[in-house]
Amino acid sequence: MNLDEQVADFLATADDRPPPSKLEPYADLIRGLRQRRWTYRKIAAALRERFGLATGKSSIHDFVRVRARRPALEPPPGNEQPAPPPSPTPRKRRFHLDM
Repeated sequence: MNLDEQVADFLATADDRPPPSKLEPYADLIRGLRQRRWTYRKIAAALRERFGLATGKSSIHDFVRVRARRPALEPPPGNEQPAPPPSPTPRKRRFHLDM
């Protein structure tokens, strides 16, 4: 079996996406608690005590950070109006050398 066949075989059997995070079912809860200004440590403790989910504060931080950076790929339905072009901002000049 040559390298091309091995690569094709691997791609045929590989999953399309990585497995979802174990925090995904709790995304709305985590978002709501962060809006109430709960710390990541306190959220981790609540998930452990209330739901038996063993996770750390850094895992919750990474989970929140990754989901906060995702841009919306499509506008919501019914909002087909194109966005107005941004207005040009005037250039700020620190020194006037026109003498």
